[in-house]
Amino acid sequence: MIDRQDLQQARDDLGRKLAALRRSRGLIQEALARQVHTTRSTLGMVERGRQVVDRIFWLQCDTLLDAQGELLAAYDAYRHLQSRFQAQQAEAAQRARWGAVPEAVMAAGEATGERYGEVGDNRRPPDRFHGERPEAGRTTRTGQVSVVNAVAGRGEEADHDARSRLLAELRRHLLAPAAPKQPVEPLTLSEVRQRVAHLHSLYQRGNYAEAVRALPDTFEQANLLTRTCTGTQRALAVGSLAAANLAAAKLTVKLGDPSLAWVAADRAARVAAEQAEDVALVAAAAFSVGTALLAMPDRVGDAEEVVLAALDGVTDTRDSASTGPRVLSAHGALTLLAALIAARQAQPAAVERHLDDANALARRLGADRNDLWTGFGPTNVMIHRISIAARTDQPQLAIHLGEQLDTSSLPAALVPPRPGPPRPRRRLRLLARQRSRSRAAPARSRTHRAADGARARPDAPSDRRPAHP
Repeated sequence: MIDRQDLQQARDDLGRKLAALRRSRGLIQEALARQVHTTRSTLGMVERGRQVVDRIFWLQCDTLLDAQGELLAAYDAYRHLQSRFQAQQAEAAQRARWGAVPEAVMAAGEATGERYGEVGDNRRPPDRFHGERPEAGRTTRTGQVSVVNAVAGRGEEADHDARSRLLAELRRHLLAPAAPKQPVEPLTLSEVRQRVAHLHSLYQRGNYAEAVRALPDTFEQANLLTRTCTGTQRALAVGSLAAANLAAAKLTVKLGDPSLAWVAADRAARVAAEQAEDVALVAAAAFSVGTALLAMPDRVGDAEEVVLAALDGVTDTRDSASTGPRVLSAHGALTLLAALIAARQAQPAAVERHLDDANALARRLGADRNDLWTGFGPTNVMIHRISIAARTDQPQLAIHLGEQLDTSSLPAALVPPRPGPPRPRRRLRLLARQRSRSRAAPARSRTHRAADGARARPDAPSDRRPAHP
């Protein structure tokens, strides 16, 4: 068993190893901190075992101090020890919550729990439980809620079931679309483009079920236009079909099937290739392919290859004064995706380069926009900086940047509705809570408030008690 003392000992050893290597190279803390882009106080905390910080920090220290991988290996060993400790803590908490139950039942419950993934996981929920499902509220002899009932998580099960149904619909629409039962009444190009825009709007608002339902007719109408339109009208129809496939790819990634998303994104890319002069559409399609690949296991290198090749294709537009907001937005979205990929591969220099490039594109764009449904702009760049800092174990940087974040300029489609004012009963509860806290305040605090009041009103009687807030 691993305890907290073992973890602290590992942190102390890691910090001492760093301090010894720093001194052997003749560096003071301030000099090394400056070279790894942190503060002297943070470095001091790390060397004393009070802090561990992120892997990028240790990679930089290992390189600068010529540690031949020794520091990085020690850091990874600490993280492995920490993971084992956390797993033991979680298991202990489960056993404490469930009470004394047979090992066979515990194993069955754990097997059931393992079938549930996170929101982005594409594993199916269990079709049945291990053993008979007990009635709601039924308890064991020890008074504990039934183990199976506790493990199942009915809300989570319903969420997975709904996601599975939506994915099944998407697969049917994308891989084996049914022929319409009656002739399709064609819409105008303007109406189809509005439907495609509505599809993306539904996705951005989080209304995935309605977006999935709207897909088949939108696909059918866009396909029909590509067969009947000519000239400029056909080019716009092809663009609408590509954009519909982009929406399908986003939906399938969100619902947890990146392989199906890759199919939809690849179709969007092939359709967009017909309109090679539409640089923005081609870049948006490449962004969709890269996103799908990044969501798949062990495909980070493929995602990087696709995204960097697409960036090469739009780099020529960077210095063009005539570049429109669609191209700038698609270029910026691709650049931010490249930064995410570099962060996944622990390449801090590439991360900073891509983020700086994205920031320059956002400044050229001039405002937060939603061209090609990218949501790209200065605020989006800042959100990605915060996200990457959090993902690369830089909590202090993430907090610092988060304090500067202002989302008031985001497009309306990207801002969740604000909750309404608290109901009267809720306001009364809050007021009651505040009053109870003030009554429970220590006598010392009341004395300080009385002294403050006396200083503020020198003419007030000395024995007068301050009014209660």
